[in-house]
Amino acid sequence: MSSSVLGSDGASIDFSISRDRLLIDYRCGEVRGPRTLFVAVRSGSAVGSAVVPFSENFEGSSVFLPFQADRLIVIQWNGASASIFVRTWENWRWSEAQVAPNDITATIEGSCCKVAVELASIESEEKISLAAYAKDFSHGKSWGWFFGCSASSVPAGEGERYLPHYLELDRRAQTFKTRARLSIERERLRIYQLFVRLFGNTNETRQPHGTLAENGVGKFNDIHEAALGAIQQMGFSHIWLTGVLQQASGTDYSEIGQPASDADLLKGIAGSPYAIADYFDVCADYAVEPKNRLTEFKALLDRVHAQGLQALIDFIPNHVARCYHSDIKPEINFGRHDNRTVFFDPKNNFFYLPPNDDGPPLQLPTAGTKLHCDGCIAEEMEHGRVTGNNVVSWKPSLNDWYETVKLNYGFDFTDPAKNVREYPNARTPEKAIPDTWVKMDEVISYWQSLGVDGFRCDMAHMEPPEFWKWLIARARGRAPAVVFVAEAYDNDPAKVPGSDPLLAQLAGGCGNVKFDLLDAGFDGVYDDPSYRVLKGIYEGGRWANDLDDTDREPFISDNALRYAENHDEVRLAAPNEWGGVGMEAGRAVSAILYGLSRGPLLLYNGQEVGEPAAGAEGFGGDDARTTIFDYWSMPEMVRWVNGHQYDGGKLAPEQKALREFYGRLVRLNGEPAFRDGGFYSLNPANRDNPRFERLGEEAASGHWLYAFWRCDLSSEQRFLVVANLHPTDTLRQVLIVSPPPALEFLALDSAVARMLFVDRLVSDSIFESTIAAVEIAEIAPLSALYLECLPNEAVADRAAGPGHDRGAPCVRDVQLPSS
Repeated sequence: MSSSVLGSDGASIDFSISRDRLLIDYRCGEVRGPRTLFVAVRSGSAVGSAVVPFSENFEGSSVFLPFQADRLIVIQWNGASASIFVRTWENWRWSEAQVAPNDITATIEGSCCKVAVELASIESEEKISLAAYAKDFSHGKSWGWFFGCSASSVPAGEGERYLPHYLELDRRAQTFKTRARLSIERERLRIYQLFVRLFGNTNETRQPHGTLAENGVGKFNDIHEAALGAIQQMGFSHIWLTGVLQQASGTDYSEIGQPASDADLLKGIAGSPYAIADYFDVCADYAVEPKNRLTEFKALLDRVHAQGLQALIDFIPNHVARCYHSDIKPEINFGRHDNRTVFFDPKNNFFYLPPNDDGPPLQLPTAGTKLHCDGCIAEEMEHGRVTGNNVVSWKPSLNDWYETVKLNYGFDFTDPAKNVREYPNARTPEKAIPDTWVKMDEVISYWQSLGVDGFRCDMAHMEPPEFWKWLIARARGRAPAVVFVAEAYDNDPAKVPGSDPLLAQLAGGCGNVKFDLLDAGFDGVYDDPSYRVLKGIYEGGRWANDLDDTDREPFISDNALRYAENHDEVRLAAPNEWGGVGMEAGRAVSAILYGLSRGPLLLYNGQEVGEPAAGAEGFGGDDARTTIFDYWSMPEMVRWVNGHQYDGGKLAPEQKALREFYGRLVRLNGEPAFRDGGFYSLNPANRDNPRFERLGEEAASGHWLYAFWRCDLSSEQRFLVVANLHPTDTLRQVLIVSPPPALEFLALDSAVARMLFVDRLVSDSIFESTIAAVEIAEIAPLSALYLECLPNEAVADRAAGPGHDRGAPCVRDVQLPSS
């Protein structure tokens, strides 16, 4: 049983098993002189690291893996001799390099290095992950020239590299399979964010600060087969059921033992879905029969799965409602055994405020703001706890997360050096697992047992990365395909950096918490930088070119979760946001964001029909967002829901067209070029090209136009993506130049070879052009093209298909512009 991989740069890599040994035959092509072969291995379910150690003249520049390796084998050879070293990931960090034991051998035969590893030395019950690549440290390249990788799409060169694919050995089945970080056998994560409170609510009263009885509420049962089928047909793979956990609420369910929460603890009558009152229960609002709420929720999960979709729910580990109490699992209530006389103790679940002139008692900022509010709560008359957003005060402000209390993960966030870590980490691996970690694992395990497929993790950068690595490993031990996506912002001062000395050196030595979270095992991390750039183009001051400066670290960029809306951000169609352009801005913006990388994409319910927010709904005021604090309905979504037929019967034609556009866009982004392929931006090569896009007196191109290639060599699928972000101007006679490195990226030999381009996103039009210079007669404002590039011999086959117009867009061969 064997597997042959045609690696990058002409390398040939054969993996096989013989006599209980893993054999790797690596032929490095035309490279001469000393070289070093690296083999990264992961075995079993133990945690490891996705970041390979880096050092001058040994490992060289950073390499990021699509799995968490626990062993790195390093074979240095020059001529016929070889030296073998091994690093292992243990005690929360990589060990120093050691001479390899006898169970690893290497022999050199010309340009081939043959490596043998005794399988008995690899602690694995079933699966072994493998990746191989080489580096040349000669000719003064102390950080190494990378080449010959088992992931064939990774080019040679200097600097850090991200390997998107690896090989998985199934020892029991005796088979090798190619895998990606999201697994080639699993679809690209395309997530529809569905806020249950609003989604199915067709009550159009929309009384500001209205009660449930006045304004209505969405139900689990509203999300039936018709709704789920419509979402699945748009191309989504996952539904994020937002806000389903039981939260502090102003609605009284005393009949099931859940009276209304103290008004001082509420933002809005419905309450914040991120002020969790019980991690093990769902909100009674969403059940037809509140006492049967969990049964109705499990029935929803069954419907989701029956439609071929998977379900994510929120996991909010940083904070809980001040009134937290679990009826489902009372034995796992937080704080019951805490020592309340100390601020910080790793055995405590909370941080406790030291007495001073301001308290006790805790004084919330709600006194006098609404009926029945006095600013005090019974739970904190004698002791006080730190507020969810790290506010150490007996008097949190209205701008704080005052309704929540921060949880303690063994990290003292008040330490200026961020060194107080009372949990197992790279500096002190012998520390005990904190109680809060154990309880959070109980939470995840509970929802997995009910059929939840994954978790969107709120403010994940506010917990130690070591906690996430431990938690995700345990969750994947129960269900290997469980999904974790992280809301994370590296620019937040509240971020908790990890203790791994390797990760701390990344991003210019200042680290980036997104490295830590991806290394911990997250499937994706929020991409706020690209979102901010695109929004800034419409608000003034930013250019499309600026996208090339946002999180261009390949490991982060390629695993970023892209969104144009979510519940925390303003609506695209809000009148005073995004330059007042309206819902049509989402076409070009989303076409860019979704196409940038292999990472997850997200669409927020209502975005697809131009939901604009609806004025001052309640607690949030008129903030251009759809409220998450109040009982409400979405006026434009109500038109699509159409009495729970979910057929868009009341939508205007332009809304139907917008929804159809998003469906095509989402489905396209599940194809190989976007799921498994690489990215190459064309804006840097076209900034001095006056025909790329130049409006008014601008001295450079790339203000409103963004263009890039997506290419997957395994499937030979190539897309040229072009988006005109300008709200009113049609761009005419646009010339898009692909420089020689782009042609290398596309693995195309000739710049003058004629190719076929098919617009897969909008018109299905077909045209022919050379690759190096493509002229497009016009690109409408707020529009995008997803142009699939095919060999010229495919013209007849494509042209014979239905719905193709060979006459548009107008493209002709042109000369490259002079520099």
